[in-house]
Amino acid sequence: MKQLRDSDEEKGFIMKKLCIGFAPVLLLVFGILPAFAASGKIDIAVSVPPQAYFVERIGGSLVLVHILIPGGADPHSYEPTPRQLINLSASRIYVKVGTPTFPMESKYLSTLLERNPLMTVIDTSAGMKFRTGDPHVWTSPTLVKITASNIAKALVTHDPLHKDYYARNLAEFLSEIDGLDQWIRKSLKGKSGSSFIIYHSAWGYFADAYNIIEIPIEEEGKPGSAARIREIIDLARKKGIRDVLVQKGFDERNARAVAAELGGKTVEVDPLARDWPQGLKKFTATLRDVLKR
Repeated sequence: MKQLRDSDEEKGFIMKKLCIGFAPVLLLVFGILPAFAASGKIDIAVSVPPQAYFVERIGGSLVLVHILIPGGADPHSYEPTPRQLINLSASRIYVKVGTPTFPMESKYLSTLLERNPLMTVIDTSAGMKFRTGDPHVWTSPTLVKITASNIAKALVTHDPLHKDYYARNLAEFLSEIDGLDQWIRKSLKGKSGSSFIIYHSAWGYFADAYNIIEIPIEEEGKPGSAARIREIIDLARKKGIRDVLVQKGFDERNARAVAAELGGKTVEVDPLARDWPQGLKKFTATLRDVLKR
């Protein structure tokens, strides 16, 4: 009798596990996907770490964020694991950068939507003008204000009961962005019109915002040719540029060669920092030092 009871209990446990496992599938089949996950938060997927900061800044304690491309990875070549894609596909909302030159999003979004056709995709770049070949719109505080507003609209649409909470967080965040913008302008005072060399074009939107010129070694995302490198070296000498900025996770060989030719060094910068304000402050300080030399 005890063996029979144990068997029944085991079957009950297995059935319970199966029900839990099939719950998401049943929700999809019947077209029911709640705004809030079992955690009590809205599951939201994003493409890059800075977006996670934006969503968390506005969504606060009501959101749980999952990131497609981790910090330190090359956004152009990173390959997410199958487990990561499964976890991302459980999200209620996907917040995409939305720039036309970010193929990673179009490549993997289709996979996520196949797994979860009820996922809502939010284009946070709606209303922006883009630079050719540069998806890094989050490096411009002005454009991040547009991003933040688009995120807030999406959250209110999916969770109208907390619209006042999201509106309050948005207002505070926009005020902080204005403060950050003023700090950057003060830090770069007198540098308007200056130029810096970088291996991969990742700070063009930042440069545009503060009237600074970004000179990338790469040509349309490909390693610079010998002629291109010689052109950059000649230009750098005329402008008195010695150091070369490099993005974490990228091949530095061409950058080191250019810096050596100029008698300078390579300096690592990170446009994918999850702590977005600190990331921009760190880059500003680095740029200010590079432009002094």
